[in-house]
Amino acid sequence: MKKEQTAGWDDLTRIIDIGIALTAEKDDNRLLEMILTYARRITRADAGTLYLRVGDYLIFKIMQNDTLGLHQGGRGETISLPSVPMSPDNVSGYVALTGRAVNIADAYSSSKFDFSGPKRYDALTGYRTKSALVVPLSDYEGEVIGVLQLINALNEQGEVVPFSPEYERLVTALASQAATALTKIRFIEEIERLFEALVEVMATAIDALTPYNVTHSRRVAEMARRFAWYLNEVKRTNGDVPDFDDDRVTQLVMAAWLHDIGKVATPLEVMNKATRLGNRLDLVLQRLDYIREKERADSLARELAAVRAGDMEAWETFRREQENILKKVENARRLVLVANDPTCVVNETLAGQIRGLGKETYIDREGRLRNWLTEEEVECLTVPRGTLTPKERKIMEDHVRMTGLLLEKVPFTRKLKDVPRLAVSHHEYLDGEGYPLGLKGDEIELEARILAILDVFDALTADDRPYKKAISVDEALKILGRMAEQGKLDRKLYEYFCASRVWEDCNLVFGRPT
Repeated sequence: MKKEQTAGWDDLTRIIDIGIALTAEKDDNRLLEMILTYARRITRADAGTLYLRVGDYLIFKIMQNDTLGLHQGGRGETISLPSVPMSPDNVSGYVALTGRAVNIADAYSSSKFDFSGPKRYDALTGYRTKSALVVPLSDYEGEVIGVLQLINALNEQGEVVPFSPEYERLVTALASQAATALTKIRFIEEIERLFEALVEVMATAIDALTPYNVTHSRRVAEMARRFAWYLNEVKRTNGDVPDFDDDRVTQLVMAAWLHDIGKVATPLEVMNKATRLGNRLDLVLQRLDYIREKERADSLARELAAVRAGDMEAWETFRREQENILKKVENARRLVLVANDPTCVVNETLAGQIRGLGKETYIDREGRLRNWLTEEEVECLTVPRGTLTPKERKIMEDHVRMTGLLLEKVPFTRKLKDVPRLAVSHHEYLDGEGYPLGLKGDEIELEARILAILDVFDALTADDRPYKKAISVDEALKILGRMAEQGKLDRKLYEYFCASRVWEDCNLVFGRPT
């Protein structure tokens, strides 16, 4: 094989290898740095700049200069140089506007472009810009998304020489590969941002179904993100926790956003049940008012009949009976209001009194015998704590199963494949007494254990729940501590959570008192 053929094959092989490397890179900044580094390596360029197009300007993203020992932008840091306008007067602007490569032997001798900017830079640094090769980065639609500018090609003796036409073709091919890789990364990032935005919109909409936990999912998601960051700090200190890389954090946060999405199928009368009777209170009070007024009218009729008959003893008896029944109704009204209060703990004494009311009877307008309270109303008013009956609580807990049914329909990407399982597991306890699957111990993943702690903590400290008063952070942490001692929550994660105090930053975000 001839020398020229061997050189061409070597160049082609390098381009293929570089293309494979560029395709494998997932980080924007590293990819941009690789593009410039590989282009300089192929052309033996002493320096180079990579610009990205933003509107009508080219902004500096990566700068490298071996002579000046300058390497900037590779870690995403901002380069403090003014943006270059998309003007045909400067070479980078011209390339961006036309999509054509430009090869210049000596910038100082060029009359086609304005090199006053590079000359001023040279004057400040003592550098001498001479040969330049400027090529566009174009996406699959042919739109220029950036410009690659190489400065001062060096021969084997280290002397500055013009960029050869062969290099121009190679760098143009490299730029095309690089633009494709960069476009792919950006496209994937846009899809991921869109998906994440849709997730947040859905979760926010679910929370908005009820005015009583309108930012719950958002708070849990934000605490999850910050807690994962804290665990990474712990990892760097003593290394006794798993590492949360970016993908793992993203998956945890998305599971937090979606953990309550199944509530879309929960009846609002259950989800929004602020008192034990819910929307039945007015009906019960109206019924008691009817009983009182009917008894009063019946008693007055009996008293009047006794007076007409001259039977004053009977009149006195009827009068006392009326007073007693009216007191009994008023006492029933008081008991109902007390038991209906979600902050009231219904002990066995109060529950017995409510059951007694349920056995009292009256005659309705149709002449039918009725109980003062229905069986359903008695059940509601005798719930010891909270507002939900066992049946309603089962309906409420069913939101977790519905979360699983909904999320299994979503085609999650490979790096988000565990989101449905984590979201469904946020009510599982280590002792096996959680739901919906009754998982136990090591069957519950770390992320699900984290979500369990965060979900309980936010529910305890929330000040927007009508069925309970918000409790202080210290009280909430004590309750979590007892749950950890009982083997329900992960003790180590609980200790890390207490130490992290991530809720304080989240309270600043959501305007809640600390």
